Amino acid sequence: MYQLITTTAYEPDPQAGPWTEQYRVISFPEKWRTEFMDLYRRRWRRREQPVGLPISKLNDLLRATAPGMVATGRGAGTGTDAPWIYASADMPAELVAPLLASWVMTLPPGTDPNAERAADHRVALERALALIDQHTPRWRHESVDLTAVELSLGGTAQPDRRLYDLLPERIGARLAARPLHLNGTELSFRLVTRDQGVELVSWPPRSYTRGRRTWYFSGLVTVTVQTVPFAMRFRVHVSYGIRRWATGSPVRLPEGRGATALLDAPLPWPDADGRRQRLTANYLTFDRRLGMLAWGRQSLVTLLPELDVMRAYPKPVELAAEPVDWIEGRDGIAAGIVHSTAMGPHGVGTGLMPLERSLLDRWVEEGLRPMLRRVSDLERAHRRSKPVLLPTVRPKDPEEQAIHSQRRAQARRDAVHATLDGQPLHVDVLWQTEDTRDALVAALSEWLGLQVGPGGADGEHEWRHGDLRVVLRTWPLRDLGAPLKIARESGISRAQALAEAVRERATRTAALLGRTDPVGLAIVETLGSERFPAQDSDPKSALRHGCAAAGRVSQFIVVPEDADGPLSERARSTLADGMRQLGAVVPPDQRLDEELADDLQYLSLWYIRRQANGPTRQAGQHLVALRIRPRERVHPVHGWDDSRKKWVPYPQLLLAIAAKSIAADDPSQPCSGRTALTTEEQRDEVERQIRSLLYQVRDRPTLLLVNSGNLRKVWPGLSNGQLVRDMVTFCGEQPTRLALHGADLRMVLFRDANTRGETPQWYAPGEAEETPGFSAGLWAARDAPPDNRVFFSTVGKPPTAGTVRRDLRKLVPDKNWPHGPAATAWNPQALELTVLGCLSKAALAAAGRTDTSPDRPAVVAAAAHQLRFHDEYHPLSQPLPLHLAKLAEEYVLPLASPQAPTTERPSE
Repeated sequence: MYQLITTTAYEPDPQAGPWTEQYRVISFPEKWRTEFMDLYRRRWRRREQPVGLPISKLNDLLRATAPGMVATGRGAGTGTDAPWIYASADMPAELVAPLLASWVMTLPPGTDPNAERAADHRVALERALALIDQHTPRWRHESVDLTAVELSLGGTAQPDRRLYDLLPERIGARLAARPLHLNGTELSFRLVTRDQGVELVSWPPRSYTRGRRTWYFSGLVTVTVQTVPFAMRFRVHVSYGIRRWATGSPVRLPEGRGATALLDAPLPWPDADGRRQRLTANYLTFDRRLGMLAWGRQSLVTLLPELDVMRAYPKPVELAAEPVDWIEGRDGIAAGIVHSTAMGPHGVGTGLMPLERSLLDRWVEEGLRPMLRRVSDLERAHRRSKPVLLPTVRPKDPEEQAIHSQRRAQARRDAVHATLDGQPLHVDVLWQTEDTRDALVAALSEWLGLQVGPGGADGEHEWRHGDLRVVLRTWPLRDLGAPLKIARESGISRAQALAEAVRERATRTAALLGRTDPVGLAIVETLGSERFPAQDSDPKSALRHGCAAAGRVSQFIVVPEDADGPLSERARSTLADGMRQLGAVVPPDQRLDEELADDLQYLSLWYIRRQANGPTRQAGQHLVALRIRPRERVHPVHGWDDSRKKWVPYPQLLLAIAAKSIAADDPSQPCSGRTALTTEEQRDEVERQIRSLLYQVRDRPTLLLVNSGNLRKVWPGLSNGQLVRDMVTFCGEQPTRLALHGADLRMVLFRDANTRGETPQWYAPGEAEETPGFSAGLWAARDAPPDNRVFFSTVGKPPTAGTVRRDLRKLVPDKNWPHGPAATAWNPQALELTVLGCLSKAALAAAGRTDTSPDRPAVVAAAAHQLRFHDEYHPLSQPLPLHLAKLAEEYVLPLASPQAPTTERPSE
C-alpha cells in the first residue's frame, strides 16, 4: 500500500522572489469598439442585442500570425481600459492592420435582399475599415508580476486576474522551448490557447500501425492557474493525456455535432523567421443550408487565405475526406481533426499509465524551476478508506458462495422493502428482442434472490419472498420504439414540433402501461443511437415521459446487436440502475475514527441546467435537494418537492420533475411564454430555496454536501475567494456563522477536475525503484496545519479499467511492448474535499456551546469520502447523495409550449 501520493500541481517558490515579466501592451480603442459594435449589431435582428464584440476570433488570429505576440487580455470586446494585447515588442502597424481588417470584414451581415439596407451596410463597413488607420492605438510599457496575489477574507490566495491568461502562456512557451526526451526519442510541442489556460500538443503526430491500419496520436499537456481554499499561494495544475486524431476516410461527424480541427500553418509574412510555435483551433460543423460541412463562424482558417494567397488551406470537405493527407501536410500546411468517441473506435487507447505520467511530470518540474516548485506530497489523513462493505470476491467453496449470494440478495430485498414501505414492487419490461427479455428476468431473479423459472410467455408474473411481493409484466415494445416523426409547419419552431411528437408518443406509452401505485419500474429496450439518423428522432425522452405519466421510473437497455459487452452483465447493470431510481440504495455503515452522530443525515444539492440544444431542444433549470437518513426504516431517500413544499420519496421526486418538465403552462420554464429568468433572478431563487432547505433539516445533525463547481454560478458564495471557515455567504451579505442555520450542521464542498482542470492529476510515486501506481484513500498535505480543511479523495482503479502494466509506455513504446499505444489507461481523477463548516473549537466557542466535543475536520472529510463506496457500484465519481441528485437530470426534459414564439437567429 502506497503511503504518499504526488499531485501534478505547482506553486510560486517563495525562495525565488517575484517572477516579473516586461510587456508592451495596447488597449482596444473606444472609437473602434463603438464603430465595430454598430457594424456587428446589424447582423442581429432580434431585440436582444449582443453585449460585446466576437473578439476571440481576432485574438486567435493575432496569436497565430502576429510576430512578438504573447497573449491577449480579457474584456476588450465589452468595454474596458485593461490591456488587450501583450507583446514582447511593438508590433508594426502595417502587419496588425491587415489582420484587424480581415476580422472586421466578418462583422456585418453576409447578404441582405433589401438593396437600401445592403448599401447602408457597405457604407458602415467602409467607415469601420477607414477607422483602423485613423485611430492607431499607442503602445505602452507594463511590468507584470506573475506571482502577484491578494488574500481573501478567508485567507485564500487570489491571483491578479491577468495571470489566468499570462502565466499559462508563459509556462507553455517555456516548456515548448525544451524538447521532451523519452526512450531516446525527442518530442516537440506546440501551443494551443484554450478558454482556460493552454495546451501543449506534441507535433508532428506520432503514428501507430496495427494490421493494415495506421492511427495517429499526440501527447497532450494542459496548464491552468487555479486557487485552493485557504491556501496562501495559488496553484498551477498540469495534466497529461493522449490526443487522438481522426483517420477515417472519410471522417463522419455524428448527427448534430461538430469537431475541432487544429491547423499548423506558417506565418503569412515574407520576413517571418519560419518558427512555428502554435496550432490554431478551428471548428467543423454541418451547415444545413449548404447541405455540407463548413467551418464554424469562429474558425480562424476562414481568414488566413486572405492573408496568404500563395498557399491552399484545407476546405472542410477535403479535410474530412482525406484526413491522413492533411495530418502529414500539404505545401507546408498540416491539419488534424480531433477524434471523439462518437466518431467510432480508435486504434490508440486513451490515457497514460503512472510511470509515463511521472516522467512527463519530471520534465515539467525541471522546466518550471526556479520560479515554481512542486506542491508538497500528500499523506493519509484517515486510517480507513472504505465503509463497511459486503465481500466483493466470491468464495471458491460452493457453500460459502451460496451464503455470500444470499447475503447480497437479502440486503437488496431489505432496501427495496424500505423504499416501497412494504408495498409490492412492480416491474414492467418492454422488450424488442426475446434474448433481452429473458436476460432481464434472470437478472431480476439473481438480484433479489427469487426463484424465477425460465423466461418465455409475456404477461404478468408474481413472486413472494418473505414480506416482499414482486409483480413482473413483460410485453413487446412494438412501434413505441420507432423513430419519432417530427412534422414541421410554417411558424412552428423545431422545439415545438419535437415537443408535439414527444407528447404524442408519451401519451401512447402511458396508455399501454396503465397507472400504478406505488411507483413502479419500467425497463425499456431501445435501438442504438445510430439507428436514429434523423435529428431529434430518438424516442427515449418520449418513452421516459410516458413511463413517468404512468407512475413508473424508467431505465433503458440497448438491443444486443447495437451494444458492446455481454448481455447478462448489461441486464444486471440496467436492473441495478432501475433499483437506484426507486431509491433502493442507501449509504453503508461508515468506519470512522470518531463517531459524528448516530442520527446523522445527509443533505445534497445539485443544480441542473438543460440548454436549448439538449435532448428536447428546450432550456430548463432545476435545483435538486436530497435528504438521506441511512437508518430510516421506511423511505430513507427523500427529495424536496418545492411546488408542494414537502419531502417526498426519491422516485416520487423523479416523477414530479418529469411532470413539471412536460407541463406546457409551467411558469418556471422558459417554454411557458414568460420571460426567462435573468442570472440575478436565478441566483436569488436558488439562494431562497437553499435557506428554506437548511431550515427544514435543522432538527437533527446534518452533513451538507455540495459540488461547488456545479452550484457556485447560482450561489456565488461558494467561490474560493468568498469562503471563510465555519461561515456561509449569500449574495450581498457578509459571511454568517454556519451554526445559525443549524446547531449541528456541517458542510463539505467537493470539486472535481471538470473541464477547467480545477483539481490536479496524481500518482503514487512509490519508494526506491518501485514503479509508480495508484492508491485509494483520503489524503492531506504533509505540511498541513492542525486545523487543515482541504483534503484529497482518491479511489482505486475500477474493474472496468482492465489490467494494464503500470510501467507501460504509449507516447514512445518500449521495444518489448510495441502495441503499448493500443492500451486504454485509466486517468485517475480525484476529488478535492473542503470541510467548510464543522463543530470546530472556534465554531463551538462562537456559539457558546460546551455540550459536545469539537470535530476533527479529517473525520468529517472521511465521512464524506466513504460515501463514494457502495456495494452496488464501482467507486463513485462523487459521494452517493450527490450522485443520486445529479442523476435526477435524466428527468429534466422540458418541452416547448405550442404557444411559444419562434426565436429568431442572427442573420448570416
